[in-house]
Amino acid sequence: MAEVQAAARDWSGAKALFRLEASLLGAATFAAGAVPRLLPLLLGLLGLAAVIHVFTTARTRLLDYAREPVFIALLVFLAYVFINATWSPDPGEGMAKAATTLGLSAAVLFLAASFSLRDAREVRVLATSALAGLLLGVGFLLIELLFDEPIARFVNNHIVQLFDVSPKKIKTANGEVVKIAASVLNRNATGVVLLLIPCLLLTTALSTTRARRASLVVLIGFAAAAVLLSESGTSIVAFFAGGFVLALAALSLKLARSVLIAAWTAATLLAVPLGALPYTLGWHHWTWLPPESVAARFYIWKYVADRVPEKPITGIGIRGTRALHLVIPTDAGDPSHKEFALKGRAARHPHNIYLQTWLELGAIGAVLLLVLGLTGLWQMRALAPPVEGSAYGLFAVSSMVGFSGFDLWQTWLLASAALAWAVILLAARLPGAVFSRESIAGEDHRRKAVSPDPRA
Repeated sequence: MAEVQAAARDWSGAKALFRLEASLLGAATFAAGAVPRLLPLLLGLLGLAAVIHVFTTARTRLLDYAREPVFIALLVFLAYVFINATWSPDPGEGMAKAATTLGLSAAVLFLAASFSLRDAREVRVLATSALAGLLLGVGFLLIELLFDEPIARFVNNHIVQLFDVSPKKIKTANGEVVKIAASVLNRNATGVVLLLIPCLLLTTALSTTRARRASLVVLIGFAAAAVLLSESGTSIVAFFAGGFVLALAALSLKLARSVLIAAWTAATLLAVPLGALPYTLGWHHWTWLPPESVAARFYIWKYVADRVPEKPITGIGIRGTRALHLVIPTDAGDPSHKEFALKGRAARHPHNIYLQTWLELGAIGAVLLLVLGLTGLWQMRALAPPVEGSAYGLFAVSSMVGFSGFDLWQTWLLASAALAWAVILLAARLPGAVFSRESIAGEDHRRKAVSPDPRA
C-alpha cells in the first residue's frame, strides 16, 4: 500500500511539473511578441523545470545531448568568452554577460533532454501550448501597432512602467504617456520573426487538417502583417531571408545548406572589409535610404571596422564597444542631405554581430563563431527533411537579425534566439518528425517504450 501511495505522489508531481513546463513554454512564446524583456526570466524558469524533469527521470540523457558536436562547439566558444572578459573594459559586466549566455545555453540543453523524454501525447501538448502562446503574442503586437500601443500606455500610466522608453520616444500630456514611438516595438517584431518558422512546424501537433491549415494561415498572415507594419527594418529583411531559404530548402536541402555555409563563412571571416564597404562606396549619401537606420549603420560599421586592427587577434574585450562611446563622425554629409542630422549622434550598439565579434573577441572569437555556425549546419542534416529545412530557415533569420540588429549581448535577443532553437528541438520530437539518422547513439534502443512510432 505504501508503494502505491508513493507512486501516486510521484505521478502527481510529474503531472504538475509537466503542466508547469507547458504553461511556461506558452508564456515564453507569448512574451516574444508582447514583452521580449521577460524572455530571459521565463526561459530560466523553463530551464529549471526541465532540470527537475531530467534529473528525476533519466539524468544520463543530458550527457547524450551534451556530447553533441554543436553543444561542444558552443561550450568552447563560451569558454573563450569567459577568458576574453578578463581584459574587457568592464570585466564584471563582461563576466555577467558570459554567465548569462552560458545559462541560456544550459536551459536549451536541458530542454532538449527534457523534450526527448516526453511521449507523443506530451510533446503534442507542449507544441500546442507554444503555438497558442505565439498566436496570442502576435495578436498583442498587432493591436499595439494598429492602435498606437494602447496596452503599453495603459500599463505605463496606471499600473507600472515595465518598458524602457526614452524621453525621445514618448509624448506626454498632463503627466501621462499619450504616444509611444513605433520603434519601441522593434524588439517585439524581432521576437516574432525568430519564433515564426519554428512555430509553423508545431501546427502538425493539431488534431485535424483543417485546424492545421487555419493555424498556418493565421500565424503567417498575422506575423507578416505585424513585421511589415513595424519600423524594424532588420525584422523585415530577416522575414524575407527566412522565406527565401525555406523556398530554397523545398527545392534542395543540399543547395540551401551550401548557400548558408558560404554566406556564414563570408559574414564571419570577411566582416571587417564588408562592414567598411558601404561607407567606402558612398552609400551613406544616398538620400532615399532611411537616415535614422540604414545610413546610420553605414557610419557605425565603418567606425567599428576601423578599430578592429588595434587588437585584431584577441579583441578589446566583451562589451568593449560600449566603452568606445561610438559617435557618428563630424563628416556626416552635406547639410542638404537628410543624413546630415546624424552628425554627432551617439550609437550604443554596433548593429552587426560579426563586426562586433571581431572588435570585442578578435580573430579567435570570429573563428570560433565560424566553427559554431558550421557545426550547427552540419548537424542539422540529422533532422527529418521538414525540420531540417525549417532549421535552415531559422539559421537564415538569426543570421540576418545579427547582420544589422542590436547588439550581440542583448539578453532579450539571446533569449529569443535560444527559445527559437529550443522550439525547433521540440518540433523534431513530434510524431512523424523523427530524426533521419541516429544523432544520439543508441537512442532507439533506450527509448522503444516511449518513442513515437515514425509511422504515426
